Amino acid sequence: MSKLSTVPNILTMSRVFLLPFFVLGFFIEQRFGLWFSTIVFMFCCITDYLDGYYARAYKQTTKIGQVLDPLADKILISISILFITGYGLVDKVSIIPSSIILCREIIISGVRENADNFNTLKLSKWKTTAQMLAITAVLVAASSHIISIKIFGEIMLWISSVIAVISGLMYCRKHVSLDQEN
Repeated sequence: MSKLSTVPNILTMSRVFLLPFFVLGFFIEQRFGLWFSTIVFMFCCITDYLDGYYARAYKQTTKIGQVLDPLADKILISISILFITGYGLVDKVSIIPSSIILCREIIISGVRENADNFNTLKLSKWKTTAQMLAITAVLVAASSHIISIKIFGEIMLWISSVIAVISGLMYCRKHVSLDQEN
């Protein structure tokens, strides 16, 4: 079996392949479109959990998976945040945590690219979970018009942005030294 065709890698790639369907839901004018996007997003979140579980439980961790999984997460979170803010599903002030999250993802991608040995922090797993929970809540609130779920989602967006800053600083402290020469 090819390293690319392991169950964890297939689950990871499915997240990326499902993103156009997530986006499509935003262009369907009826409430069905938002529910469709919500279900696709939730399925992507489940595959994120399952790919990690299968990789560890069945010792199917691969180098390609170590690159694809965080990349798929970054793409999923980034596109989702762009759409929930761009379509006004969150209050305008939520552009602040959204921007923090997007900037952190770009910075850490650069750090990851230049690090010799980049290990994921447990805090980053909490960050991803908080982001996925925030986005899911915002999508459910937009689909169902339940204001308390929207408030919860926006609070989680702020919490996840704080976690993003803390974990981002931890990564930079560990992997970036300004006094090192090339």
